[in-house]
Amino acid sequence: MLSATNGRRSRRPPRSLRAEYDLFIEQRIEEYKDSLPRGEILEIGDEAMKELAGAEQFLLTEVVLRDQVDAIIRRRLRLPAFRRWRDKYVALRAAQSEATHWGLAPHDPAAELGLLVEDNDHVLVVGASDGACALYLAARGASVRVADPDIAAVYGLESRAVTEQLGARIECEVVRLDWFDPSDVKFCACVLELGSLATMGASERAELIRRIKQATPPGGRHAVMGASPDGAKGAARLSSDALRSHYADWEIIKAPAQGARKPRPSGFTAIRPDSETR
Repeated sequence: MLSATNGRRSRRPPRSLRAEYDLFIEQRIEEYKDSLPRGEILEIGDEAMKELAGAEQFLLTEVVLRDQVDAIIRRRLRLPAFRRWRDKYVALRAAQSEATHWGLAPHDPAAELGLLVEDNDHVLVVGASDGACALYLAARGASVRVADPDIAAVYGLESRAVTEQLGARIECEVVRLDWFDPSDVKFCACVLELGSLATMGASERAELIRRIKQATPPGGRHAVMGASPDGAKGAARLSSDALRSHYADWEIIKAPAQGARKPRPSGFTAIRPDSETR
């Protein structure tokens, strides 16, 4: 599991390519089923029954029928065999595992967090923004939970996650952040996007950060992103520097400046101490 002291720890083995392939096939089939009206699903069921009736089938069960329905859908969608999928997948994941692929600078707090996460580490992302942080961390192997009050931003992220073959690693929740209860979410690290926080009042924002800090395990990290270059979703109204006071009791690692003439606030990483004075 991700911890504040990276280096002297054994890393969990990543999910096998076969397991990733099975998830890819399952997701594509379920998405297709969800897109069909009930009548068409029943027609596929009838087709599956006819195919099974013509085969040597000693016991027809619900599982056998479901598998045959999936086989028919797989043929319709012309889903690739494992070897063909593997060749494309390996190249895709190699590109996706680079922060720059998503428009993140190498020293952005979320980019550095991605270098520390292990396979299936749970990461909370507060604010969908353009989806770059969530998608990058998912590509690095994290299981990502996104909370954002903007339904359009969430739907956009979910759609892009499916296109990027990362849908199985990202779960989104449309929720008002002043109501959001992070104690119900399992996570070892958190990314805070300024855009969603900028829409909150100062007291509501402080209370949200307090709740997230409280739910973060010892050694856990918060990656507070800097202002987006285009000021998307109102992030220009809030600087990451304005949030540093909320982490006075945590270790703070400030991201280096990006080298622009007038550098924008580049964000920071805050690490919860392993032991705290109460």
